Amino acid sequence: MSTRAAPVVQVNGRFVSAPRAQISVFDRGLLYGDGLFETLRAYRGCPFALPEHLARLQASADFLGFAVPRRPWQRDIESLLKRNGLLTTDAWVRITVTRGAGVRGLMPPARPRPTIIAMAGALDPAIARAQRFGARVALIPFARLGLLAEHKVLNYLPGVLGKVMAARHEAFEGLFVNPAGYVTEGTTTNVFAWRGKRLLTPPIEGILPGITRRMIFALAVADGLRVVEHPLTAHDLLDADEAFLTSSLAEVVAITAINTRTIGDGSVGPRTRRLHQLYRQTVDQASAKRHLD
Repeated sequence: MSTRAAPVVQVNGRFVSAPRAQISVFDRGLLYGDGLFETLRAYRGCPFALPEHLARLQASADFLGFAVPRRPWQRDIESLLKRNGLLTTDAWVRITVTRGAGVRGLMPPARPRPTIIAMAGALDPAIARAQRFGARVALIPFARLGLLAEHKVLNYLPGVLGKVMAARHEAFEGLFVNPAGYVTEGTTTNVFAWRGKRLLTPPIEGILPGITRRMIFALAVADGLRVVEHPLTAHDLLDADEAFLTSSLAEVVAITAINTRTIGDGSVGPRTRRLHQLYRQTVDQASAKRHLD
């Protein structure tokens, strides 16, 4: 009886079988959540929007006050995908960077030696189903707040708790609701809603600046649509003509219901489907250019 090979990960530039991967027990990412991560989607071996993800990673590292070591990221990721048999399919890729190991205590070392981890895997089949049929979301009665909400820091407990609560309601995603009653973002997604002739999305302040969110915003404007950053309540979403989620892995997923209440007729709307098509055209163009290079 054959057994499936263990995944391969990259730790500080070295490829190793996942069960053999090691980091220091004094790593500040483990002890204090002192680090960052980026998750992106690779299409048949081509990591999409890699420069944008790396730019966001570096901007957040600058905010935390340490430098991300230089790596040949494109080559690293393509090699990682190859070693995991993911060159002919779509996959997720995660880059994690911590401040590295240090002495016990909150004060970081003066000269940190960051830890870098890269891993990849097959996409969850639930994403394709949600893209095709839409998805139900659940409202989460709290939100990520403050400056840290604008960065993909390793302290992701609000997202973990939000995802658990959404799963209890058998929902695809959980949407954070802040103390003022506004929907801010999903645990791993940004939110859009069609109301009349306007496409609305919550203001960027205090939420993660999603890369797919920014692309959809630009694609919609280029397509002649009016896009407005505007606070959204749960009622706004329920009363919307269409609503959808965006993320690097999920791309564009229509919201067909919130908790037990249906949005519109409960199907993927034509305007949401149009924006998803425009996004996939952008992906296909980038992939074709990469293969030609």
